[in-house]
Amino acid sequence: MSAAIHSLPAAAHGKPLIFIVDDEPVSAEIVAELLQLEGYRTRVFHDSRLAAAALSDSPVKPDVLLADFKMPGLNGLQLLARGKAEICGLKTILMSGLASDSALAEKDFSPDQWVTKPFPVTTLLKSVRTALAGGN
Repeated sequence: MSAAIHSLPAAAHGKPLIFIVDDEPVSAEIVAELLQLEGYRTRVFHDSRLAAAALSDSPVKPDVLLADFKMPGLNGLQLLARGKAEICGLKTILMSGLASDSALAEKDFSPDQWVTKPFPVTTLLKSVRTALAGGN
């Protein structure tokens, strides 16, 4: 894996950019719309491998990487870990209907925030704001 990129996050150029990765298109689009209503820019991926490639190749890096846990290809934790390794300062949020505190604690990597599906809109927004503020 390459060394982390030291590029300016999207927020340095305006509104924060959030990459949303979920293999369930309806879920991803709903999350994107909710975040856009709050003033965030979003980019949606339904394939974790395409999202991983975009983390490396995109000239504008996301401020937050929000990923579902259970996906084909890379699971959410693998994708978030790869994103952190690629982009210095990237904030990560894991969404899952399966993950729990104990399951996350057993992994080599822990996201900055996590939300359990189904989640209230306020929980999602609070997680994004907390991640952007640098909190855990």
